[in-house]
Amino acid sequence: MSSMNAFFVRKVTDDAITAVYAKFPSAEIETNSEYIRVLNATLPKQDLLELSLRLETDVMWLSYQSVVDAFEYYHWREGTLLRVLVYGSWIEERTWECIEGHAEAWERAFFFDPDDLVSLLEWDEDLDEEDRFSDEERQGLERFWQAGELKVGGRYPILGAQRCAFHLATYYRFPGWDK
Repeated sequence: MSSMNAFFVRKVTDDAITAVYAKFPSAEIETNSEYIRVLNATLPKQDLLELSLRLETDVMWLSYQSVVDAFEYYHWREGTLLRVLVYGSWIEERTWECIEGHAEAWERAFFFDPDDLVSLLEWDEDLDEEDRFSDEERQGLERFWQAGELKVGGRYPILGAQRCAFHLATYYRFPGWDK
């Protein structure tokens, strides 16, 4: 089992570190040249919005729990919430629960990898006839992958939360993920 709850501040300056400690006095932080990572047990939305606004930068919350593949991602820029992705965290396992904002550059290649669709359709062929996708469902999945747009309440693409967190963290070069 693997899990993590952390936020990342894109601005490594003395002022940014001071601002983080002012809001989170016992924060455990790690930095690289671009980000401050703060491990935190709960999602402090208002505090993260305020940090983003005050520091005029990006602040991102990333949380995952690998056993149930729960995943949460929030991204603020200069106090504006740009993107929210919640998968299997609060309502129903392995279901897209919340999708807000516009897709970010890292998403399409990860969520709609053509190889993942091929694997899904090949897996389906190994099932008993009555459990397989209908021709209509297969065509729907192919159209869905081609469109590349996540849907609230949808079960696809199936998400491996830790793998997704790793992809996102390496895309942005978050500290703690380059080892």
